[in-house]
Amino acid sequence: MRTLSWTIAPPAEVSNALAQEALRERIAWLCHLTRAVAAGWAIWILIAAMRGWSDPAKITKMLGTYLNADLGTVTCWQIAAGFVVQIAAWIPGAAISYCIWRLFGGYLHGRIFTADAALWVERIGIAGLTTVAVGIVARRIEWLILTSHSDLSLSTRLLTQFLVPGDLLGVLFSLFVLAVGHVFKTAVEIADDNAGIV
Repeated sequence: MRTLSWTIAPPAEVSNALAQEALRERIAWLCHLTRAVAAGWAIWILIAAMRGWSDPAKITKMLGTYLNADLGTVTCWQIAAGFVVQIAAWIPGAAISYCIWRLFGGYLHGRIFTADAALWVERIGIAGLTTVAVGIVARRIEWLILTSHSDLSLSTRLLTQFLVPGDLLGVLFSLFVLAVGHVFKTAVEIADDNAGIV
């Protein structure tokens, strides 16, 4: 006579927890790398801004060449004001890094397919859109400051290079991340509803 062996399947919650733990272990190295790159990027951009604004002659020459105008010599207050605007524009970019840091930190703690993770993905998208918008406005303000002593027309100072391809790429990527976050959040809510029914 043959005997059949029966196994009891673990509850769905235990199975999901085990799957998430296995995934967390597989992506831990990627999470650490992504967090390091996010922090490094924010620091790099800040250092690049400080170095760039420490050479007023270079800034004036580059902008003058682009506008096909002799801007002469900029004053200390123009450089200081432009630098302040640049640092203000850096803050939303640093917020992207912070959101990425928090998202992947959550992954390292096993919060992968959760509403918390979906919320951080959405925040990355929102911070990205904010960064692009602030960057466009900051570029205009910086140009107005650096050309305030010149005889260039206001339309030239305001409309030249109003949008650059990088701006549109930033908007596209941010919208993509925002949409993924929204889909992710909806999927988590549906899974929670289905778990409640069962």
